[in-house]
Amino acid sequence: MNWWDKIKYEFNKGDSPVRKLIAINVAVFVIGLLLGAFAYLYQASAQDVLVYLQMPSWAGEFIKRPWTIFTYMFLHAGFWHLAFNMYLLYVIGRIAEDFVPNERFYKIYFGGGIFGAAIFLIAYNTFPVFTQLPTWVPLLGASGAVVAIVIATATLLPNYELFLYGVIRIKLVWLAIIMVTMDIAFFPNGNAGGRIVHLGGALFGFLFIRYVQGRLGLAGINLDRIRRIFKPNYSVIDERNINRTPKKKRSKPNRSGAPNQSEIDSILDKINQSGYSSLSQEEKEKLFKASQ
Repeated sequence: MNWWDKIKYEFNKGDSPVRKLIAINVAVFVIGLLLGAFAYLYQASAQDVLVYLQMPSWAGEFIKRPWTIFTYMFLHAGFWHLAFNMYLLYVIGRIAEDFVPNERFYKIYFGGGIFGAAIFLIAYNTFPVFTQLPTWVPLLGASGAVVAIVIATATLLPNYELFLYGVIRIKLVWLAIIMVTMDIAFFPNGNAGGRIVHLGGALFGFLFIRYVQGRLGLAGINLDRIRRIFKPNYSVIDERNINRTPKKKRSKPNRSGAPNQSEIDSILDKINQSGYSSLSQEEKEKLFKASQ
C-alpha cells in the first residue's frame, strides 16, 4: 500500500464525518502553505489567490464571489487558528457522531457555517459600526461550523460530561453557555466579525436540533404537524379479511420504539458515571431514537 492509498484508507475508514472534515481542512491549509512558498519565488503572495476563496464583508464584492460563503470555511489564518477549530471538532464531533446520522452531521456543520456567514454579511452591511470601516474585512475559518456542532450536541445531550483538554470536567450544556457568553461579552473588544459568525452558527445548531426533535414551533404552530399534513399515512386493506369476524383487540407495544423520558434519564446518568462506552447496544439505539 503506497502513501496515497494510505491517505485514502484513513479518509474513508469508518465513514467518519469528523475525520473527513479534519482531513479536508488540514489538506487545504497545507496547500495554502505550499502555494505561499511557490508564490514567494515569483515575488508574489498566496493571498493573491486565496482572496478569491475568502468571503468579503462588502455585499458588492460578495455578489461577484458567491461561492465564498462555502469556501471560506476551509481557510484559516494560521496554525493555531486551524488547531483550535480542529481540536474542538474532534472532541465534540466524536460525541455527536454516536447520536447523529452522518447526513444530519454534515447538515449541521455546513448549515451552521453558511448561516453564520449570512449573518456576518448582513451585519457588516447594516450596522453603522461596521459600515464605517475603511476597508472590507475578509471572513475565513471553520469556527461557525464547529460552534454549530458544539451547540447542537449540547442541545441534544446537555448532561453529557467530558474532560476538556484532558483536565476540565464539564457538562456540554455549560460548555455551550460559556462559549456563547464569551462571544457576547467580548464582542466589542475585537474580532466582531468572527464572533458574529460564532453566534450565527450557535443559533443554527440549537434550532436545527429543536426542529429535529419536533420542539420548534413558530407562532404556536408545530412544524412537524404541518409536515405530516402533506405526508399522510395510507393503510392497505386485505379483501380476504373484510368479511371475517374481527378478533379481539390486544394492546400493542409502541411500534415507534421511542423510549420514554425516564429511560433516557437513566441512560444519561449511566453515561455520566461510566462513560458512553459502558452502554449496551440497545441503550445506544434508544438514545439514537430519542435524538430523531
